[in-house]
Amino acid sequence: KSTSTEHASPNSEIMHEYDEKLILEAKRNADSLTLSLWDFGGQQVFYSMHHLFLTKSGLYVLVFDMRELLDPHTRNGAKTYLLFWLRSIKLHAPSVSIVLVGTFLADIMEEKGKLQVIDKVLKELTKGSFAQIVVPDNGEFENLIFFPIDNKERFGIDQLRRAVEQCARDDKSVLQEVSIRSMAFLDSILSEKQKQKAYLTFSDEVKQLGTNVGVPSIREQEEALAFFHERGFLIHMTSTEILKNIVVINPQWLIDALS
Repeated sequence: KSTSTEHASPNSEIMHEYDEKLILEAKRNADSLTLSLWDFGGQQVFYSMHHLFLTKSGLYVLVFDMRELLDPHTRNGAKTYLLFWLRSIKLHAPSVSIVLVGTFLADIMEEKGKLQVIDKVLKELTKGSFAQIVVPDNGEFENLIFFPIDNKERFGIDQLRRAVEQCARDDKSVLQEVSIRSMAFLDSILSEKQKQKAYLTFSDEVKQLGTNVGVPSIREQEEALAFFHERGFLIHMTSTEILKNIVVINPQWLIDALS
């Protein structure tokens, strides 16, 4: 007896929908990378919120003004700022890569030895305690512990980009496969942004969205949310039952609510 299309499973429908949209395109772009960039506020007023966004996967780029490390009047403050971030990252994401980036290279490059002074300060500050720091491996900066750049003059930008890309490719978690059902689940959640929603309730809205795309299992939904939280697509904290019931799809809403 033949099976009518009315009895097709949700999984089959999802597979059909995604066949051309994702699968074929993924095969054409097998080596491509898509990075989700989060810009953390460096001001002290935001420090209490950072633990909400620091995840155990990814890559952290710690940016500092090289002029502040060279000026005796601002050096201690700059070192305190750097050490705070290094310790925070090591606490919340002990195995991820860290890239140190010094800005305003054009302002200091004419004076010989300035980069070496900054490098010495950074090496004394880290004292080998942060093995995950990525260092330049070629070019004129290969002996430094950081990447000097200048946004205005574009000095060092290409080398920094290559380093970031290589770190992402070296991260084994990037190769983790995601089911088509989970991708459909994520798409259905993020599409709620179009309705000007900042968050969804897990007990009501998210569960129903999962069921609609063939992910009815609560366990599978929670695993998918944990994965997408780590990847920076959404925010889903599970330390309390109240937080567990909120899936944030607009991070700015969360920042405004807490600040």
